[in-house]
Amino acid sequence: MPDHPEPTVIPIPDEFPVTWDPPELINLPWKQDRQHAPEPITPMCGWLGTFPWATGATQGLQAAGQPLTFNVGRFNTQYYIAIVPSMPPEEMEAAGAQAEEVVKELLGTYEKRWDEEWLPKVKSELQAWAEFDLPAASDDQLLSHMDDSITRYTLFWDIHFHLAIPMLVGPSMFVDFYNDLFEGAEELEAYRLLQGIRNMSIVAGEAIWDLSQKYKDVPGIANPLRSKSASAALSGFVGTDEGREFLRELRELLDRYGHRSDGVLEVAHPSWTEDPSTVINMMKDYMDEDAQDPRETHARLASEREAAVAGARKKLESYPEPVRDQFEFLLAAALAGGRIQEDHNFWIDQQSLHFMRQMFLEFGRRLVDTGKLDAAADVMYLVPDQIRASLKNGEDFRSVVAREKEEMSKFGAFAPPPVIGTDYGPPPLNPVTAALGRFFGNPPQPPAADGTIIGTPVSSGVVTGTAKVVIRLTDAGKLNKGDILVAATTAPPWTPLFAIAGGIVTDTGGPLSHCGIVAREYGIPCVGGTGGATSMIKDGQTIEVNGDAGTVRIIS
Repeated sequence: MPDHPEPTVIPIPDEFPVTWDPPELINLPWKQDRQHAPEPITPMCGWLGTFPWATGATQGLQAAGQPLTFNVGRFNTQYYIAIVPSMPPEEMEAAGAQAEEVVKELLGTYEKRWDEEWLPKVKSELQAWAEFDLPAASDDQLLSHMDDSITRYTLFWDIHFHLAIPMLVGPSMFVDFYNDLFEGAEELEAYRLLQGIRNMSIVAGEAIWDLSQKYKDVPGIANPLRSKSASAALSGFVGTDEGREFLRELRELLDRYGHRSDGVLEVAHPSWTEDPSTVINMMKDYMDEDAQDPRETHARLASEREAAVAGARKKLESYPEPVRDQFEFLLAAALAGGRIQEDHNFWIDQQSLHFMRQMFLEFGRRLVDTGKLDAAADVMYLVPDQIRASLKNGEDFRSVVAREKEEMSKFGAFAPPPVIGTDYGPPPLNPVTAALGRFFGNPPQPPAADGTIIGTPVSSGVVTGTAKVVIRLTDAGKLNKGDILVAATTAPPWTPLFAIAGGIVTDTGGPLSHCGIVAREYGIPCVGGTGGATSMIKDGQTIEVNGDAGTVRIIS
């Protein structure tokens, strides 16, 4: 048995006092996950994470052969996760070896299972959500629907994490295999063999492009979009025939691609169907004369991928057949992983969150009507049991909402500790932990002596441009063509911004994160995992992004 360091309780800063409820939660290794929730989360988001989300995630991990339990905690309004073994330490070595064998088997089957089993199931459940008439339901029917929806949400995260293991391990094992085969390969060279693969993020961006190009030379549509706020422009279109036609086409686009919001966890964020300003801002940029059709970029990257794959195969001609077979097996698994990582997010993360939000908003409207809430959106500061108590028993939770908002404002004003609970030392190195490292990125490093920000190499290239710090997608209107997008994290709804930005810098994420995959799909430099670029870089500064070295230099 390998030696394990003694567990150590992590000191907690005075300004972040934690109440451990239940007390044994202190025994878990909690890590703040800014990649999925860079800001404080609402109580409803925390409840969904702690219960259906974590329950489904644990089921999915164990179905994928991983002896792990996934835990979610909302501490002082911040989002933390703890992934821990589900068995005693003395059994972990044997279980780990068995888990590796299960993963290797999954690599050859998970793409087919996604296309033929899991995705059809997800689409069927989404259709059931869409067909439920929320306004027409009685209170009892709506409460029953909430129970069904929580069960469905658990199922979605079960599928998500069953899929996530091979989806991340496939590309990670391919990169390791490539680097072992070709000694001296550059840090990101292997990823060139994985670029230029179509996915739902790319498809949604193309749909926005197509609509912008159809109307960019129609003055009655293009001029208001370019000169007015999104809401002002859209309200003005109601009075003209061409305006109504544009609104119809926009609605069709949103019905198909708009069940998404800024991130993948926060249920309080409005979907594009509720607030299409993000899409309108993207259309404005796509209407610029120097805007490039994303299909052209994609075709170029696909051509580069084919050339890189052909070059690697040429080098392998003299290798033994088992080596060549393993290369092809891992390449196929990695290519599937890149596509499915974006597609599963579109179908599972985003759409399930959309329908959960719509359901909670219906409760919120009813509680406003009975005087128990001031605004429908305030329902996100409650949890399901409180909704039930208010709807059935008339309990008034407005003071609870006010207190929760105050807490979120308080703890959002400073940086929370990155880890709390108990430290058990680094996890064992295996294909899963290696893949997770490439997803979340390297541990943040302090800036170099000359002030250079150090992160994780994510997408190749060097670019200099004007920094624009964007914490929320609704602030993306300030991003101009060629600017450097500086963000805490990115999610699939951010994808069209990659066609505008000259480079990307994020606080979190490695080469297998969303920002890494999509930056390579758009052929722009990206540095992830900086830890705090959003606090070190200011709007308007000129910065140099070196995606190969993983560094960001502030020039002026």
